[in-house]
Amino acid sequence: MTNPITDLIDEHGGIMLMLQIIKQVSRQIKQGEAVPIEDLEKIVEFLREFADKCHHGKEEGILFPQISQPETNQLINDLLGEHKAGRDYIRGMAESLASYQPGNADAVHIALNAEGYITLLTTHIQKENTLLFTEAEASLSPTKQQEIEQQFETLERDVIGAGKHEQYHSWIDQLQHKYLNQHTSE
Repeated sequence: MTNPITDLIDEHGGIMLMLQIIKQVSRQIKQGEAVPIEDLEKIVEFLREFADKCHHGKEEGILFPQISQPETNQLINDLLGEHKAGRDYIRGMAESLASYQPGNADAVHIALNAEGYITLLTTHIQKENTLLFTEAEASLSPTKQQEIEQQFETLERDVIGAGKHEQYHSWIDQLQHKYLNQHTSE
């Protein structure tokens, strides 16, 4: 059985890689370059389903209630607010997809929401990894960690479905190859 905190940190790694991809996509959009709508749809689905429903769902519905104590409550409240702000950025990107054309106002709207999301999530993940998860690991017994890990697996299966986690990681690999490996000099 794996450690639930390690799982969340590993998921952060995938999300951070997607943020690097989004940064390059945003740069291309702002330069008026065409980005295939399918790639933008994959990015939005990844953010909605994997980063938010699955990853943030594990934190909000399972982990945070287990570690809520007077000394962590303010941090947890801040993180919950950041989750909500992230959903707003994702919604902004998604709403602009239907009318997206290279160089139009919706393209700019996608890029601006993407950049806001990148800034927000980068600091958010750093706070979770360095502050909250350290506290969680120290305060949760091995038995409690095992219970949480089982709840994580159930949530992942029930919320995003069997095999979707792997599909999202394959999308990261595809998009990384397409957007980052070609732009390593930047």
